[in-house]
Amino acid sequence: MNEYDYKIALVGNPNVGKTTIYNKITHSFEHVGNWHGVTVSASSKEILFEHNKILVTDVPGLYSLTIYSPEEGISRDYIYDKNENLIVDLCEVNNLSRNLYLTLQMMEAGTPLVIAITMMDELKRHGKVLNYRKLEKAIGLPVIPIDDRYHSDVHLLLSVIIDIIDSGVKSTFDLPYLSELPVEDISKIIQPFAEKAGIESRFAALKILERDSFILEKLSLGEEEKKKIEEIGNWQDRLAAARYSYIDKIMDGVIVSSVSLEHKEMHEHTAHDVPLNETEDESSKSEDYHKKLHDDIQRRKRLEKRGYSGLDRVLLNKYLALPMFFAVMLFIFFFTFSDYSPGWWMQEGLSYVFDDLLHASVEDAMLSAGIWSWLVSLVCDGVIDGVGGVLVFLPQIVLLFLFLALLEDSGYISRVAFMTDGLFRKIGLSGRSVFTMLMGFGCSATAVLTARGLEDDMMRKKTILLTPFMSCSARLPVYSAICGAYFALSSGVNFKALIILGMYFLGALIAISYAAIFNKIKGLKSGSLSFIMEMPPYRVPTPTRVFQLLWHNAKAFLVRVGTIVFALNVFVWMLSDFGIGQVDGNLVFGYVGDYDPGQIKSFLEYAAGAISPLFIPLGFGGGETGWQAVTALLSGLVAKEVVLASMESFGGAAAIFGSNSPAALAFIVFTLLYVPCIATITAIRKEAGVKWMLANIGLQIGTAYVVSLIFYWLGVLFVAQTAVALSIVIALVVLVPATLIIIRRLRKKNRACNSCPYCNDCNKTLCVSDQDLES
Repeated sequence: MNEYDYKIALVGNPNVGKTTIYNKITHSFEHVGNWHGVTVSASSKEILFEHNKILVTDVPGLYSLTIYSPEEGISRDYIYDKNENLIVDLCEVNNLSRNLYLTLQMMEAGTPLVIAITMMDELKRHGKVLNYRKLEKAIGLPVIPIDDRYHSDVHLLLSVIIDIIDSGVKSTFDLPYLSELPVEDISKIIQPFAEKAGIESRFAALKILERDSFILEKLSLGEEEKKKIEEIGNWQDRLAAARYSYIDKIMDGVIVSSVSLEHKEMHEHTAHDVPLNETEDESSKSEDYHKKLHDDIQRRKRLEKRGYSGLDRVLLNKYLALPMFFAVMLFIFFFTFSDYSPGWWMQEGLSYVFDDLLHASVEDAMLSAGIWSWLVSLVCDGVIDGVGGVLVFLPQIVLLFLFLALLEDSGYISRVAFMTDGLFRKIGLSGRSVFTMLMGFGCSATAVLTARGLEDDMMRKKTILLTPFMSCSARLPVYSAICGAYFALSSGVNFKALIILGMYFLGALIAISYAAIFNKIKGLKSGSLSFIMEMPPYRVPTPTRVFQLLWHNAKAFLVRVGTIVFALNVFVWMLSDFGIGQVDGNLVFGYVGDYDPGQIKSFLEYAAGAISPLFIPLGFGGGETGWQAVTALLSGLVAKEVVLASMESFGGAAAIFGSNSPAALAFIVFTLLYVPCIATITAIRKEAGVKWMLANIGLQIGTAYVVSLIFYWLGVLFVAQTAVALSIVIALVVLVPATLIIIRRLRKKNRACNSCPYCNDCNKTLCVSDQDLES
């Protein structure tokens, strides 16, 4: 007996809202974003609807059944295997004609389908209406327009799906353009091979016309059959043209202007108050003016429909694009981390709760009760200071995620990928790599998985190798704690936000530099690169979506702190507070705090002390507390939040580094660049293999050591006791090279521009025509 009553899969082009609908149906929190390629693996969840058990699967987006990346292969297999009772074909109303190309291919494959058209609210905003009944009749499939904001629409979709499956009626598709193609001729040639492979011969014939390598491999045709097919000729372009011609025919009159908009446009000229006593020339001029105005309005509407808006004239301007991006990031970090910002006030409030209230009251209560000193230290120093020292940064992390969510959902992240594609292609990557690297600002392990969407294998592996250099959110508490303890001017002006932002840019700059170096090495060169993307329209994230995203990230952070950080911090505390030594000639094991300083050493001091001399050139490996800094780094291999938790259990940054601010800066840089957490290492091994995993470990440790060494001795050279000198170092190492790159790009002539959405010199394509861009 089947485990589920119904099995459905959500299929469609990238960025049509599949994951949003999946989250609505299943009450999940899968990551969604206003750019293509967010989903890189299939997600399944069982739901109960009208007493029926339904397995719902969300698969990665694909434009065609002829695939070009591994994650598209996942979706193709779901369609070909036909294990689902029904495929829900998600189409976006703004790009319905293009989305229907995949629909036709699935119809050719005999896939049981229902079409769901998303983002209906945007169509209404453009003053248009969808005649979905006409489309339904023309294409011969059920068509359901839905708005994901309303649960009633989602319930309607599920009800229709169940009704279609229960009816047992198998759709028979009449696609007239197939008669114009040599489908029958090829079917006769390949029929025995198709039957053996378990593929319907007519569909196999169509895929042969498309030169689909996957189907050709499954058929295993003989040389004679291949020769006969070659004699028929190349029909690939004509097949695509026939499909698009059929789509144009069935789309005629499906999307039309609403009555209210037509009425408004008919009387548009009355808003200009044209005088009745004009001369003939003035009247003619007025007519030209109104015609030009009308054409301008229509052009803007077409561009907005394709995602290009007047805002892009600034954000994608070749002179302003990168400075605007830097300005946006600078604002975000100052708003989140600078003194007296909302993030700072919330952090101070939590610090007061943990330090002045909880720690003091618990310690007094336990000492008054006569509890052992080691247990008091465990609870107060190990748990409250260690775990609480990480939790106080939750407000700042949530604020940062809020801003990143707004940038992502608004469509700006796609613009960042577009405007950096020119630079990235020169170093063997592509604008698509930017998506993966920007995801690294959240979680490196998750970001590594998104590299599956890169079509070139070498480019994919290099992106995976370099993504951990991007500073993940788990490192943020370490930066904030150390910068808050040290880098401020005596006048009270705090440069904490600037230094933290500098760490993010430093990681990105090093990753880009390595990519440029790798691209000069023969064995590491990427293949032929292309960047095809849609420019998504600007959208305002809904409050519900933002709240869900923040709650999901905050919950994940709290779970990590309450499990991994808590358990490991207790373990580290035990190893650092218990040890052995010689007391009055006797070997003693016990709690370090019960003995005079230096009588016994903790287990961790023995272990970390063995390798701590290696870090003396970096400023934090020597002295009585050098082993504590090294211990914090070692514990960070499990999760980077544990670095700060370990430091707090040792008394905080000030107790470890003293007045040595260059050492504190070098420690921050090392934390940024050294080996990522175990989850990321595991993801790299899974996606790229053991050799690339080992290469990542070696590359990051070596880079962390060398760059930290440079920062430390530059700090010593400038007598870096204030944030001013340290900020200068950050600017020299990070901002100056970035500025030189911008200047070099601006001085280049006769090359692909960085701003236009359509350029014959660029190796990239957008859904905007030359005529639309004339202004």
